[in-house]
Amino acid sequence: MKKKFIAKYKKRRRHKKIKYALLTILLLGSFVFSIYYCNKIAVPLTNEEFLRILLSESNHHLDHPYSKHSIMTKVVKFLSNVNFDNPATILNQNYLGLTTTNEEVDQDENLEDLEEMSQYVNDPYPDKEVKEPKVYIYNTHQLENYTASNLAEYNVQPNVMMGSYILREKLNDLGIPSMVEEGNVNDILQMNNWNYAASYEVTKMFMLDAIEKNPSLEYFIDFHRDSVSRDITHQTIDDKNYARVLFIVGMENPTYEANLKITTEINNLIDEQYPGLSRGIYKKEGPGVNGVYNQDVSPNTILIEVGGVDNTIEEVLNTTEVFADIFHQYLEGKK
Repeated sequence: MKKKFIAKYKKRRRHKKIKYALLTILLLGSFVFSIYYCNKIAVPLTNEEFLRILLSESNHHLDHPYSKHSIMTKVVKFLSNVNFDNPATILNQNYLGLTTTNEEVDQDENLEDLEEMSQYVNDPYPDKEVKEPKVYIYNTHQLENYTASNLAEYNVQPNVMMGSYILREKLNDLGIPSMVEEGNVNDILQMNNWNYAASYEVTKMFMLDAIEKNPSLEYFIDFHRDSVSRDITHQTIDDKNYARVLFIVGMENPTYEANLKITTEINNLIDEQYPGLSRGIYKKEGPGVNGVYNQDVSPNTILIEVGGVDNTIEEVLNTTEVFADIFHQYLEGKK
């Protein structure tokens, strides 16, 4: 009788432990789920913080938004200090107030001001010095945005400036010293009461100033995005999503043949290795277009449009990695 009672007691205890274990897992899961969405709403990111997260994740596959190594998982870990590999870390956090990692956000703050803040992107690595840069990357239209997709809740608005910083990091990683122009084009336009079409005049001044200060510069890349729809600017290659590229050559530049030559060689390398990624070379001239695009400054000036308004920044990252590799191959071929 006593043995029967002990066996029954042990069985009940075992069931109780299993029940508590399942309940603990459920509670932890609920906490993680709640923190994920609360942080999305309550805690903003600066563009520079997001860009550092994006670059830190660039060695992982980014297409699945909720994978272990996804951008969104990394963002939540950054904001909440929760390690998703060790869910018990939520027990060490205080989520009653859900305070920000930087400063409290006034939810009544003017949304137009927030949008304005989210566009211009400062250097995410301001202390990183590149000696004798070879490549100068700039954005004539700095505030050309990509889709915010599921990033809007974080106050992040991806744009072409992010693309330029990504490209710089990828080129530097490949041993090609590169820099990004940080002068604010819109500020210059407003100070001089110039219209948007004068953006190329502003970036030409920036280019000439950069050349004077950095005589080592040889190549100049103007990073844009197109305004056409996603069905034109999206491409899947080997189950990976990309933002398609389009090259622009101004035919009203007296020495356009040199710009067309370098653009054609790079475009051919992309076509050979990533069929369908490039939309080709668009030769522009005639009324209503710039026709030069600062390509008269150097025969090695490239204007590239990476994706369009509907592409995600992850797709832009994937394409930028490809372009950096192709550009590296081009330079090696020149040797």
